[in-house]
Amino acid sequence: MILYCGDWDPSGILIEKIAEHEMDHKRAITFHRLAITMQQIERFRPPSRPVNPKDSRTKDYVAKWGSRAWEIESIRPRTLFRLIESGLRKVVPPDFLVEAEARERAAKIARPVTERLRKTIEREVLRLLEAGIPEEEILAQLASKYGLQSKARQTEKADKGLLK
Repeated sequence: MILYCGDWDPSGILIEKIAEHEMDHKRAITFHRLAITMQQIERFRPPSRPVNPKDSRTKDYVAKWGSRAWEIESIRPRTLFRLIESGLRKVVPPDFLVEAEARERAAKIARPVTERLRKTIEREVLRLLEAGIPEEEILAQLASKYGLQSKARQTEKADKGLLK
C-alpha cells in the first residue's frame, strides 16, 4: 500500500492516477491519497492559487474542479501531521505502532545522554587519531571499552546465523 500526500492541482492529481494505474495493474499495490483531498479543502479551507493556464492538463481539471488549486503546504503542519498519523493508524498493525511509539519515547528520553556520549566518544576518537592509532584499533578499543561487539565480530556471528 502506498499512502500519498500531494498537491490538489492538475499535476498532483495526475501523479496519483498514473502511479495508481501503473502499480495496481502490475503488482496489486493499493494507492491511497492521505492529503490533500477535496474533503480536506472544504473542511480546512486552506489558501489556494489559480491553476496554471500553461499546464496542458488545466482544461480537464478546470472542467471538473474549478480554476483554483491547492498545494500540500497549504495545510497547516500540525493538521497535516494528524492526517498522516490517522491514515497510518488505519493501515499499520496496532502492535507495530505500539512498539514504534515505545522506541520513539525511549529515544527521546535517552537523547540527552546519547548526545553527550556521542560527543565524548568523538573526542576520544580524535585524540586516538592524533596519537596515530589505526582506525581498526580505535574501533576495537571502543568496542571493548563500551561492551560492544566489533563490526567484524557482528559479521562473523551473522554469517553463522547467531544474530537476530
